Amino acid sequence: MSNAMILSNHDLSTFNENGFVVPDFRFDEAVIERLAAATAKLIAEYPHLADQPIIGPHLPGGGIHGLRSDPAFLDVATDPRLLDLIEAIAGPDLILWNSVMFYKRAHEGPVTPWHRDAFAYPIQPLATTSVWIAVNHSTLENGCMRFIPGSHAARQAGAHDHTPKPGEMFSGSLDPTDFDASTAVDVPLEPGQVVLFDVFTIHGSRANLGTASRAGFACRYLPGTSVYLHDQAEVRDQPGYGHESRALMLVRGQDRTGRNDFERGHTRVADAT
Repeated sequence: MSNAMILSNHDLSTFNENGFVVPDFRFDEAVIERLAAATAKLIAEYPHLADQPIIGPHLPGGGIHGLRSDPAFLDVATDPRLLDLIEAIAGPDLILWNSVMFYKRAHEGPVTPWHRDAFAYPIQPLATTSVWIAVNHSTLENGCMRFIPGSHAARQAGAHDHTPKPGEMFSGSLDPTDFDASTAVDVPLEPGQVVLFDVFTIHGSRANLGTASRAGFACRYLPGTSVYLHDQAEVRDQPGYGHESRALMLVRGQDRTGRNDFERGHTRVADAT
């Protein structure tokens, strides 16, 4: 049994109240150096994917982009300390169903529009805990994460505009009448720090106007009591989509539903090129 007490009672209370929390946890320098090196390699090999969600870098088979993945991404996504953080919120049965590299180039990195992740995920019951890991310094200047505290409480996805807009990382901006942007909280992070957030929490980030790139590695976990319904995913030929082909991995406990498909989406690189 894992030790899921890595989150303090204060952390859990903050998460429950605000829908996000920066816990008193930080990956050690060696882990982050390895993750940063893997990120640099990823961007060097696939420069055309910068400034958009790079889906599934943790997958040995390359995922929808057919990436030549570095094992560092999967090692971080399945790190027992990280799973302990997620378990404290989501319970003992955890399914890793996606990872994303969000890389914003210096001076040019786009805005991440305000949104709730819940609008896109084909999961029933709809539940996902995400962790965003700072690969390098994430600052106000280079576009750190921003959240609307308490916005998860309604448990509604809200109306999103799917029209692609210049200067936005992906389409899917939340109706601005659905929230009060003046209540936003910026969450700057140092390398190795993480922020955990709920699938219904409104979040986004500003453009990168700084002199350094901003890289964040996000991992998403659903509880073993939920099922990922690939065939009910909305299919869009837009950055960040492809939910119909997400590859699931049971990383702790068991699949309580017995309905999750752990074969789909595990494409070999040779098949993806």
